[in-house]
Amino acid sequence: MKILNDFLKYLIAPFSIGIYVSLAVSFVSWQYYLHKNHEDFSELSQTNQLLSTIDQKSIDFRLLARGPRPGSKDVALLTVDEKAVATVGRWPWPREVIGQAYANALNHGAKVVALDTVFSEDSVQAGREIFNSVSNSSEISPSLRQKFEIELAKRDSDSLFADVIRQNQSKIVVGTFFESEEKIQSTPAHIDRCLGLLFDRTRASTIWRDDDIWTIEKEQEGEERPLIPDLLVQIYNQQFDTIEESIRSDNPEPKNAQEFLEINNKILGAQQNYCFNFLDPESDELFTVISDAWPQIKEQEELEFASYQEWIDYFLDRSRQLSMSVASDWVMNIDQISDSAVHTAFFNALQDHDGSIRRARLLIRSSDFFMPALALKAFSVARNMNPELEVEYEPSTGRKVVKSLTFSNSETEKSGLNPLPVDRFGNLIINYAGPQKMFPYISMADMLTDSETMPIEQRQLDKETGKWVEKKITVNKNEFLKDKILLFGATATAIYDLRVTPFDENFPGAETHVNIVDNLVRNDFLFVSRDEEQRMPIFLLCLGIVLSLLLTQLGAVSGLLLTASLATATITVDQIYFFQNGMVLAIMFPIFLIGSVYVSLTFYKYFTEERGKKELKQTFQKYVSPAVVDEILSDPENIELGGKKMNMTVFFSDVRGFTTISEQLDPRALSDLLNFYLTPMTELVFKNKGTLDKYMGDAVMAFFGAPISYKDHAKHGCRCALQSLEKLSELQLELEKRNLPLIDIGIGLNTGEMSVGNMGSETVRSYTVMGDAVNLGSRLEGINKQYGTRIIISEFTYADVKDDFVCREIDLVRVKGKVEPVKIYELVGEGSVPKEKADLVKKFAEGYALYHSMKFSEAIDTFNQALSIEPDDECSKLYIKRSEDFIASPPPEDWDGVFVMTSK
Repeated sequence: MKILNDFLKYLIAPFSIGIYVSLAVSFVSWQYYLHKNHEDFSELSQTNQLLSTIDQKSIDFRLLARGPRPGSKDVALLTVDEKAVATVGRWPWPREVIGQAYANALNHGAKVVALDTVFSEDSVQAGREIFNSVSNSSEISPSLRQKFEIELAKRDSDSLFADVIRQNQSKIVVGTFFESEEKIQSTPAHIDRCLGLLFDRTRASTIWRDDDIWTIEKEQEGEERPLIPDLLVQIYNQQFDTIEESIRSDNPEPKNAQEFLEINNKILGAQQNYCFNFLDPESDELFTVISDAWPQIKEQEELEFASYQEWIDYFLDRSRQLSMSVASDWVMNIDQISDSAVHTAFFNALQDHDGSIRRARLLIRSSDFFMPALALKAFSVARNMNPELEVEYEPSTGRKVVKSLTFSNSETEKSGLNPLPVDRFGNLIINYAGPQKMFPYISMADMLTDSETMPIEQRQLDKETGKWVEKKITVNKNEFLKDKILLFGATATAIYDLRVTPFDENFPGAETHVNIVDNLVRNDFLFVSRDEEQRMPIFLLCLGIVLSLLLTQLGAVSGLLLTASLATATITVDQIYFFQNGMVLAIMFPIFLIGSVYVSLTFYKYFTEERGKKELKQTFQKYVSPAVVDEILSDPENIELGGKKMNMTVFFSDVRGFTTISEQLDPRALSDLLNFYLTPMTELVFKNKGTLDKYMGDAVMAFFGAPISYKDHAKHGCRCALQSLEKLSELQLELEKRNLPLIDIGIGLNTGEMSVGNMGSETVRSYTVMGDAVNLGSRLEGINKQYGTRIIISEFTYADVKDDFVCREIDLVRVKGKVEPVKIYELVGEGSVPKEKADLVKKFAEGYALYHSMKFSEAIDTFNQALSIEPDDECSKLYIKRSEDFIASPPPEDWDGVFVMTSK
């Protein structure tokens, strides 16, 4: 039972509580890292969603704490601002005007112009929509509309714009975007391959396929993707054609763009439905057809698989899904513009669940093609480098993930730049320079003038105030635009897309691309270490162990100071060392751990201390005074209930002749007499900071110096003994009035090392003292009657009180069971004593010295002189008797003066 109780106490000890909390936080962090690789926030558990939100917000706070920083001088925003709209007119402008502005920017030295816009309709159709939007169509006369159509036909705006693109195709990156995105969690690898075949049939696939700058290393050795034989690809495409022909035959010829779009959506939906049943023997319409034709397919494609099912099993087993979303429903530029461009990129923003843009998707996948983001493409074109993507299989997720994204100047020569710190999905945390206009804003209106100078708008640091303020600066066009990477986008009110970023809730979407290019140019990234998910749980556990160990040794206030200091230090080190060097740690876990351990241990200590105080009060209220109990409860750490060695003073008192008294009284009267005596005696013990050990019938046992330790415990014990005699005199007067037997007592005190603590059985214990020093104190109380004294103290007690109390040495005794003799003293009084008493002590000391010098005759004379002072002094009478005995029978020459006690 004791072993079990000790084990349970260990399990709920403060340190163990800290370990449990540390294990819990470490486990939560491990779970978070295990599941955070889900791109879709909605699929995470509520706990991980909360943690993800906190993690994302912590990035915002750290960026805000860092504050704005200078941006790269190589990047600027070419914008359709209020000035451009006021100068040229409402957006969109004629495309030849837009093209001219791009051409002028390049002619002035810009290295690249990347377009955060798409021209998905021909200018004639776009013009009609604008004309209808600003006019009431019901009020437009047929002649006016005819005139407008003639003017649109005269303007070959798209051709002129395409010419500009073609002439500067190595320096212009046209934009596009996708409208649909398939999450990796919802699409098995083989279905994704089928959807890839559908993408291969689109115009977008042709554009991406012709993008020579994009080099992809898809697989590692030994992890090659299983290929779909060409003959099977033809069969699947025939199925897609059959589906399309069936739907078109069932629907009338479309009369307008809306009907055309509706039919195309029906066709695409039906084709996608086929892909969802792809390779399923029960659902795939082609399974039986291909199985029957497999011998011919096998022979023609030179395949090793005996049946179509065997090839399917191989294909499904080797297909690995890549942890990257699949884009579809691409909105492309019109063919005339797409055919003129050689560089195309998408400009979709990657929003977190709260709508904020913290990360940039640097590439997206459709089929087997990887499309670059606008910022990545602009940087690659400006530096004439090819991005290289490497993927690897990750057993923990069963998917392939992005391993690295690097650059090379050619197929064999590396660029020398560090790999981009993208995550498993090819995403990059944006290291924002600050709020909007941290980079130069160039108005498109200034690209349409012949002026050699132009104004730019940009935030600059005001040295006087220390703040970044917006300023207009006039610059030379050629000097400023030389080798600039320009991102084109709209910032005028009502025509640009507003984004939420850590610095600004109304941030131009185009400027997010500028920040990404800035990160690439400056090689200044924020990144999450891929080792963090292995190291963080271990770090948290180690931190929790150390913190728990420290907090268990500290009080509430000092623990709070340590916790606050450690949390502050963690945030400071993270901000100054890790974050400033680009590493983004999940700082929430160390902070949460520090707070949780402190709160848990504080609550545990509070409740256990309250329970402990209650136990202490129950334990000590019967031993010590209420004041001492309060002192104990105010600081329980000063005491120890378990066995402990301490230097203390023990006190024994006993009623003389109690057996005779008990025979004279009936039990009730005897009980009343004891209560009458013990109550004031106990109060005196409490008054002198003593602890009541126990009542032993008529005897009182107490000790001084525990449970609260203090140095002058011997003085308190002696004072208690003297006051007990004074109180006894008062009690005797009262007893005499009641015609009750008079009480006399003897007291013994000893000082020394004793064992003190809660001792006893598992069920019943008491706070007591044990040891040889205790036994000696008991013996001293018992020998009072031999010397006719009332209080005897040992030489050890005398050593502590001799400067404050009057004592007389009365013997050198060897108690039963001990070898070494002990000097014993009668306690006479505290401070000064009456002259007669002082003379007695002095005269007795002279006789005592003569006695030990074996001058027994002279000793007798001196002791008689003492008796003349105090005729009833039993000690003097005792030594006269001993001296006479030694005169009659002298002691040996080596006599040491020790008196041997033969009884307890």
